[in-house]
Amino acid sequence: MAWTTPKTWASGYVVLAADLNTHLRDNLNVTAPAVMTTAGDIIYASGANTPARLAKDTNATRSLTNTGSSNIPAWAQVVLTTGVTGVLPVANGGTNASSLADKAVLITQDSSTDTVAAAVMDANGELLIGGTSGPAVATLTEGAGMTITNGDGTITLAAATADNSITVMVEAMMYG
Repeated sequence: MAWTTPKTWASGYVVLAADLNTHLRDNLNVTAPAVMTTAGDIIYASGANTPARLAKDTNATRSLTNTGSSNIPAWAQVVLTTGVTGVLPVANGGTNASSLADKAVLITQDSSTDTVAAAVMDANGELLIGGTSGPAVATLTEGAGMTITNGDGTITLAAATADNSITVMVEAMMYG
């Protein structure tokens, strides 16, 4: 039932029951207090002079949305791809970054500020190596009697020994 503009009464007009029903009773029934029925209800206009009730949602963590062409409000969950803007801080479970570098791993900095950084690993043979100042990307360095060959996703270590005992030991550590 919708709101009806009240009648302008003229002198001498005979008021009929239908007039009272349309212009008085029905309009009183369409007021916000008459439409609300439950704690948590929200009143909105579904059209010109037409209040409507949106019942509270009984599911957890719902937000009021107005999607679609009608813009009628509804309860929904937030769509993360279209319903969120900004950068989520680390304290709230985010990275505090709006973009990350390609071929990178995420590391935390030793700054007591819960910052997250991306360590780019875009060359053959790079490893993430821990240190007292925090993790860093580096490659292994050859020593005397040692040859290192970095490949795409591989590192080959070779030792110049008579029995290749170091090569066998490294292979056992890498491959079990």
